[in-house]
Amino acid sequence: MDEKGSLKVLMTSMIGLGHLNACIGIGSLLRKRGHQVYFAHFDVNKEVIEKHGFHYISLCEYNDKNYPIMNGMPPNLAKMLEARFKMATKFSPLDILKKSIESDSGADEGLVFILEAAKGENCAMLNIIEKIKPDVCLVDHLWTMPWTVKASCPVIPVWSASPVDLYNGPPMGSGYSLHEPPQLWSEYLKLKEKFEQNIVAKAKELFTLFDAEFKPQLYAKQLGIYIFPGPLDYHELGSPKENWVRLDSSIRAPETQNFELPEKLKDKPGKLIYVSMGTVASVIPQLMEMIVSPLAKSRHRFIVSTGVYGGAIELHDNMWGDKYINQIALLPKVDLFITHGGSNSLVEGLSAGKPLIVIPQFGDQPDNAQRIVDLGLGVRINLHEFSGEKLSKAIEDVLNNKEIHSNVARVSEELKRTDSRDKVISLIEQLARNKTL
Repeated sequence: MDEKGSLKVLMTSMIGLGHLNACIGIGSLLRKRGHQVYFAHFDVNKEVIEKHGFHYISLCEYNDKNYPIMNGMPPNLAKMLEARFKMATKFSPLDILKKSIESDSGADEGLVFILEAAKGENCAMLNIIEKIKPDVCLVDHLWTMPWTVKASCPVIPVWSASPVDLYNGPPMGSGYSLHEPPQLWSEYLKLKEKFEQNIVAKAKELFTLFDAEFKPQLYAKQLGIYIFPGPLDYHELGSPKENWVRLDSSIRAPETQNFELPEKLKDKPGKLIYVSMGTVASVIPQLMEMIVSPLAKSRHRFIVSTGVYGGAIELHDNMWGDKYINQIALLPKVDLFITHGGSNSLVEGLSAGKPLIVIPQFGDQPDNAQRIVDLGLGVRINLHEFSGEKLSKAIEDVLNNKEIHSNVARVSEELKRTDSRDKVISLIEQLARNKTL
């Protein structure tokens, strides 16, 4: 690599498609600048990565035999999510936190599993770095990993979830508005810290295993990149944590440029509405059924991302669905986006200029949903307050709300005009070449 020559960039992420897609977007921007981009990932996502033309490296081929690679979602994921779903249909995020602590229900089981499974991932990443000797690494993970501290090149964390924890504001997961009393924020934060004690202990064990100095979540030694639309960012709270910069969007190119409307829906009346509850939640057929069933009586047409258990979901005459939808190609064609509120989906929906109905489930989704409401870009329906009547009313309200449509159009235009991509990619290049900023 000469001073201005092609850089060797190594990227990785958690197994979920939202995290991977965020990295694919950044990888595409780097490739446009002439850099070599490698993805070290799980074999289950090999096809997705290679479709975008990147060099694929299998984590499995570089792991330590004592620490096998988790090459899929946790085996009991459906059971864990079902339990969480049942809680979410009855209680608010605050009450779920309280009940999880009171009952010691194992609600943290998923995160503990991820940290346990990360042993193999850390071994593999250190081996891959030694083998290909990248100039810089980028990683999208919910937790700081030991390999990022021990790596022989600069490592840049990517954060594709809500950035609210980068600010002194409501805690991530609370779903609180900036306009609600800070006393509520404090109550939730204290409970969250208590709830996460076991998770933090597991994270520290992982660092000890790799003889690395423990670093907390959202640690960025020199540069961290969070992906969030600038118009939605928490400007009211001041600047984010040290070393973090915003990338307004890192949308990947669609696998195909066009989405052909299914024959079943072409001649039907009504607006075209897209429904997607995210990769993880789609393993819960009850959740999808709860949302889809009331729409059978609607005068509108629906395209549904059914997920891995799509065959278990009944799609009615005014619906068409598939296990995988080319979301980026579809969104420009629809009138409304009903979403779980994952950050990646928000960016893609708003970039396409679509108003939103957000039905959050867990994680950062309640925070994203509330931000959409606070900024007049759509409405939020909580699972514990959900009904078919509410959903049907929300659809008509959003479709006919001129203020929401105006706000969404403004945000979409702002995203198209953003220059943060050049700034962020230049920072990555500077760190890769100079090893400092």
